[in-house]
Amino acid sequence: MGQRRGVFLALLLVTAVGCTTVSPSEPTTASSAASVTSSQGVEPPSTLVRGEPLPTGCPDGPGLRSQDSIAFVADGKAWALRPDGERPPRCLFSTPDPGPFAWGPLGDRVALGGLEVRGVSSLAPSLPSVDVESSALGWGHPIGLAMVFASRSDHMPSKRFVDDGRVEHLKDLPHGRYLQIVYHPSGLALAFVLERNGEQSIWLSTNEGLDPTRLVFSHGGTTFPSIAFTPDGSHLMWIAHHVAGYAQVHSMDLATRDGFSDGWESEQGGTAGNLVLPPGGNLMALDEGTGCADRAAMVVLSPAVARPAIPAETRPTTALGWLDRDTLLVAAGGCGEPVDLYTVSPLDQAAPALVVTGATTAASRAPAPPAPSEVPHPQDEEPPPGGVG
Repeated sequence: MGQRRGVFLALLLVTAVGCTTVSPSEPTTASSAASVTSSQGVEPPSTLVRGEPLPTGCPDGPGLRSQDSIAFVADGKAWALRPDGERPPRCLFSTPDPGPFAWGPLGDRVALGGLEVRGVSSLAPSLPSVDVESSALGWGHPIGLAMVFASRSDHMPSKRFVDDGRVEHLKDLPHGRYLQIVYHPSGLALAFVLERNGEQSIWLSTNEGLDPTRLVFSHGGTTFPSIAFTPDGSHLMWIAHHVAGYAQVHSMDLATRDGFSDGWESEQGGTAGNLVLPPGGNLMALDEGTGCADRAAMVVLSPAVARPAIPAETRPTTALGWLDRDTLLVAAGGCGEPVDLYTVSPLDQAAPALVVTGATTAASRAPAPPAPSEVPHPQDEEPPPGGVG
């Protein structure tokens, strides 16, 4: 990116990240739970799994299996199944409003409409919904003890604790419009995209919203449609949409924070968002397109090579999340209509495998990889204290 870096982005050296306790048109949620949702009230005419209709009823005690890493909503119920489809899907619960359908890092709890939390294991808590419409939501890591959200009404982030449902306002964070919030895999820090006076910036704070520090800011209208931490917590990655008319992936080493590297770059006139990182390896996924109608899920194989996740698909597609380090869950359809779900293995020669047809919402509920114990920081700074989220 060379000279363009100085024109569109500037970096600030940052201070230590402290902590005391615990944690593509639609808002982005936690990286372990990306989702796509059709318009409210639209139900598919029929939902099939590997060509067979869904089982009837939804008995108590679904007996969720750890291999059931594909989660979806159909017929007003949440379901889970294995990617190989060798066993019938399990009905998890009924839900009139799946909302973001964002799964926590252990895959044992999910955020629904109104910030309702529904646990799907004997140890996972559940919380009733509240009268809040969030514009950004991030699950705490590495357990999911809390979630941070920004309200559409006042924009200021708050934290909701899942043990008792209490809400704590993060008053030390700067005022503005919060477009995205993500937890560091250790649970010790938050990264967020903030918009003020028409300009966007990327910040880092403790998991309680203390010591907010600006890492990246824009000049002349550059925007940051998606941010994500690498699973090992060593780097912060983001997509920048530059005013010169192209999108590019960038990465900052949190151990130095003295610059950033350039990765995949779109063609001139291209836009991108929804950066999704696998639990290991060098792959990544993102969505290209200016809106829902022309959205296309792309697998980035290297900084210079990206290809459509489903090459022959003419409908909009979006990357929902990685089921493992080599398998991506992709939705085709949406834009107010039901979606079909495919598994894509970018490194082999197999065609995308159709798994589910006619779902309304879907996500990966694959557990996050083992969490790092700290947030990397420059050598002249003090490390943050312990705590998980």
